[in-house]
Amino acid sequence: MSYFNARKNTYGDIGIPGVSDVYQVTTTSASAGPRDFWDRWFKPRSNVYRTVKLAEAALTGGINEVVFLSPESHSLAETLTWDKSMSHLVGQYPLSRMAQRSRMGMSTTFTPMISVTGQGNLFKNLYTMHGTVAGDYVGWAITGNRNIFENVHFAGPMIAAQGGHASYEGVTVTATDTYFKNCVFGTATIGRDETSPNVTLTVPSTGYGYTVFEDCIFQVFLTDGDPVFVSVANTSGVTWADFINCKFIAISSNMATAMTYAFKFSSGSTCGMSIDHNCEFINVSHLAATANMKYIWTPTVFAATADELNALSINSATY
Repeated sequence: MSYFNARKNTYGDIGIPGVSDVYQVTTTSASAGPRDFWDRWFKPRSNVYRTVKLAEAALTGGINEVVFLSPESHSLAETLTWDKSMSHLVGQYPLSRMAQRSRMGMSTTFTPMISVTGQGNLFKNLYTMHGTVAGDYVGWAITGNRNIFENVHFAGPMIAAQGGHASYEGVTVTATDTYFKNCVFGTATIGRDETSPNVTLTVPSTGYGYTVFEDCIFQVFLTDGDPVFVSVANTSGVTWADFINCKFIAISSNMATAMTYAFKFSSGSTCGMSIDHNCEFINVSHLAATANMKYIWTPTVFAATADELNALSINSATY
């Protein structure tokens, strides 16, 4: 076994057991750095690429390959489609919660910014800056199942014209078994005055969409009360999401404006948003419209008259 192959398991500490091969994306010429830089990373020089698109195209898929993204600004000129499965994109930056230096922006207008159609991929330690004009509607469009996002900042909108457009969506999930861990959704510097959700959850063709958000932050800068954190398109099938230890922050000038509803629902079918007792909503007037509160489940945090209610998650439409 070659020295390179023998050391592949070095990358197990990024949470991927059994890495099969590694690729490096950098905007800098390999010869510009220390002479032995790539050797110290145990990568053959042939695995160095200048764009994420080229590196993704080189993947075999399905065998736990890892693309490392250098801590530089990487520019996308068109939608990045990640159609490989069990192939992973990891930024070479520490576990910062926001504005990681392994980052991707846009050099022109297109939508979505990134499309994930493959399954079982890990995206980690990344910062994406979505938006150049009003027509850049969707940041990440996730349609592949069982994808994991850890320590990713989905930043957007990046310009005022986006925040004022009703079609804006930061992340759309039309998939099942999607897991977000330690992620940040949105920006706190660009005003939004339409519904423009941080995240939209939609039922995939299988009829069941399940998403978990753990230790995540949702943020928005309000110019009126219309924006929402999460929009749920539950017109058919079943949509379910668990929110574990998440923080929802609505900021406005002098904190004079509050978000009217944190969640928006399209009526018609079965769904549930389960919010644990460690979640916090800041500057929000209501979780949802009265008719839609039946879709939101929260733990009791008070001494209920019936003992069993202290162990039940309820919604305000139940009692």
